[in-house]
Amino acid sequence: MKKFLFLSVLFASLLLVFSACKKEEPKTVNPVSQFVYDGLSTYYLWADEMKSKEPTAGDMDPKTYFKSVLNATDTENGWSFITDDVESLLAGFSGEPVDFGFSLAFAYANEAKTEYVAIIKYVFPNSPASNAGLQRKDMIGKINGQPVTESNYGILYGSAAANFTTYKNSGSGLVADKTITLTPASIRTDPVLYTNIYNIGGKKIAYLFYTDFIRNYNQSLYDAFTTFRQAGVTDLVLDLRYNHGGSVISAIYLSSLITPETKVRNKSPLIVMNYNSYLNGIFDKNKWSRTDSLGVYEKPDPDPVAANLNLNKVYIIATSDSYSASELTTFCLKPYMQVVHIGGNTGGKYTASWTLHPYKEEINKYPVVNIYSEASLKADEKDKLKNWAMQPIVAKYTNYKNEDFSNPGYLVPSYALAEGNGYVSNWTQIGDTKDAFLGQAIYLITGDESYKPKQNIPVSRIKASESASVRLSNPNDAAKEAVILDYNRLPKNMLK
Repeated sequence: MKKFLFLSVLFASLLLVFSACKKEEPKTVNPVSQFVYDGLSTYYLWADEMKSKEPTAGDMDPKTYFKSVLNATDTENGWSFITDDVESLLAGFSGEPVDFGFSLAFAYANEAKTEYVAIIKYVFPNSPASNAGLQRKDMIGKINGQPVTESNYGILYGSAAANFTTYKNSGSGLVADKTITLTPASIRTDPVLYTNIYNIGGKKIAYLFYTDFIRNYNQSLYDAFTTFRQAGVTDLVLDLRYNHGGSVISAIYLSSLITPETKVRNKSPLIVMNYNSYLNGIFDKNKWSRTDSLGVYEKPDPDPVAANLNLNKVYIIATSDSYSASELTTFCLKPYMQVVHIGGNTGGKYTASWTLHPYKEEINKYPVVNIYSEASLKADEKDKLKNWAMQPIVAKYTNYKNEDFSNPGYLVPSYALAEGNGYVSNWTQIGDTKDAFLGQAIYLITGDESYKPKQNIPVSRIKASESASVRLSNPNDAAKEAVILDYNRLPKNMLK
């Protein structure tokens, strides 16, 4: 018994010795998770909250770690995000995504509200959707033979070929029409989708349907406004009903085409960016401006003064489907001119974001903010980091008077209306004067009551449900989450 006890103690002692002598495996932090921390702890609007959230060796999934450290308000609104495909992200920002080429709303297709119908809001020309004959108001009820649900609707925004079954109103309900196969392609999403000039009641009314704020297409804005100016338009209706926002450069450029010309020539302030206290302190200490002004543009864009309409009033169509740069434009124009907002409460995005990359300052000619110098990284480190980027909230914007709309958090219309009285069957084609929003604007401009919206009896009961649209949002729609600060005006080595 004593011998057994002695051997047991000896074995335990040797085990402790061997354990102590065994070299511990090094525990390293995932470099992408470290990039998340380093970027957010410097640039994030809520950077102060990052102090106790450094990554550990257990934070091996950067996306999970990223979500876990976000501010509660940010998480609730779904503003900031991370991607492992930075080139696709920036292709979308640049207006050249791989896409089917349609923009969608959703409505419930069954009483249980588990199935949906996707309704086409508009189609970009020369896209797979337009080439297949799809157009506004067409409805997609099946994807690869299956009903549209929360588990498969992402295919509508995917990068793989798919079969879509379209439906039409039969009078008593929706019936299947045809099945088409679409393959996504690289397309040009010029946001100046439709323009017109209406000569009504002695007025020349310019109309612009603008889908997104994309800096690569500022020339299209300039061309449209040059046409308006040469025609001697007296009024402007700017339709942002489905515009989810985007580039702050485009927002400034568009505003510079609309506002009184003297304000543009004088480079009057339009927007003030408020960053976290650390960045604000650096900007203010060094007298670096946090203000963006009218009339400031970046070449090769033409000088907006040459196409400026010199207006004192503008009619803007904006709805719950209008976000970020759409809201910025609507709100920040108000100190300089009368803004008549027609539609509904806007989506509510009063923040701004930068694209943060681990070490690049530019990707495919698109400016990004780098966290590390490229020279400081080894080849294997760059390889692990190269495809990653973050789009965190870095600022809240105000107009030049330092006013914002964070309370109530959205813009309230001057004239509240629902498109088609809330029914898809009452939607008109873009630019049709029977459209409720455009008709209201024409009525306000001319006083002609024949254009005043009337309560239409719906052909069917299909409604574009706001709650469904929110739940089935485009997972690739980064512009919707915040105004994109698509300039890198940070002075070199500002944080050194």
